[in-house]
Amino acid sequence: MIVNWDNLEEMDKFLNTHKRPNSNGKNIEGLNRPINSEEIISVSKNLPTKSPRPDGFPGEFYQTFKTELIPILLKLFQKTETEGKLLDSFYEANITLIPKPDRDSTKKENYRPIFVMNIDVKILNKILADQIQQHIKRIIHHDQVRFIPGLRGGSIYTNQLM
Repeated sequence: MIVNWDNLEEMDKFLNTHKRPNSNGKNIEGLNRPINSEEIISVSKNLPTKSPRPDGFPGEFYQTFKTELIPILLKLFQKTETEGKLLDSFYEANITLIPKPDRDSTKKENYRPIFVMNIDVKILNKILADQIQQHIKRIIHHDQVRFIPGLRGGSIYTNQLM
């Protein structure tokens, strides 16, 4: 589908004719609540431990020094929330190409890129994903949940056939 961005007013009219999920203030409160130290502790238990990150710290470092790091991370995440801006280091990643198994390694299409990001970014991403996951059923239509973990649903076509 080709989108004509010159026709934004027409797009708005079209979208306004369709029923979309409505999020009342009660639903939004859970999404806008501050991150707490318990969430950081919970997410920190399942960090990748071995591979060093762009900042040089593997997950093992965060697990070993969690008592000292959790208050620092909490302050960092709160500052990010109040300022509405991520640190530049949140955009850094090491990119490694991994060969696909049983493929000709002389062809570029037989490699897949792996992006290794800093652990603090992974912690924040996981916390935000968990917060959204708690509200996803009210936001996403049941026909659209095929690939959302924890929700059952078929493809759009399968659901319509049933």
